[in-house]
Amino acid sequence: MQRIIDSIPLLNVRKWLDKDIEMLFKIQYNSALRPMEAISLEKHQINLEDRKINLGKTKTTAVDVAMIPKRFVPELANWLEIKPDGHRLFIDLTYNTFYRWLLRLGKLCSIEAWTVPQSVTHEKTVGHIWRKSQAKAQLHGDILNNDGKKFAIPIISQHLRHKNPSVTVNSYLKSSIEAVLDEY
Repeated sequence: MQRIIDSIPLLNVRKWLDKDIEMLFKIQYNSALRPMEAISLEKHQINLEDRKINLGKTKTTAVDVAMIPKRFVPELANWLEIKPDGHRLFIDLTYNTFYRWLLRLGKLCSIEAWTVPQSVTHEKTVGHIWRKSQAKAQLHGDILNNDGKKFAIPIISQHLRHKNPSVTVNSYLKSSIEAVLDEY
């Protein structure tokens, strides 16, 4: 993630500030949002006190809510202070522009998920990389829960807002039976 953040200035984007692009990526990663959920966010949807993002209707749910990790609240709060009310946080940003940024960053940072076509991998790797990275970091202990432990699969699944943990395991974590046996 830090390599990507450090490489944002190399994109030479003129329409958006580098800090805004950074925060788009961090919001997606920390709250495990799908690309369009983050791109279309408005300030009023973010409730820092409750640490929730009210997404409204999403791909899978009529009224969806994403969580904001405690560790991310101060940075998000500081950034939101300068953002106007009543507008999208990323005004006029489209998925196509976002997608092109990821492809360019993939080349700059040698990120295979962004350089190998999805038609070859048969996975949603480009736009969903933040969700998959978040899930794997929670599973492997790169991000710990409030008790200083790894996250359990049902909690990871809830954070991703999957109705069925098997989607998390089979599509996002790609756990094998051997990996499960190693854990136990």
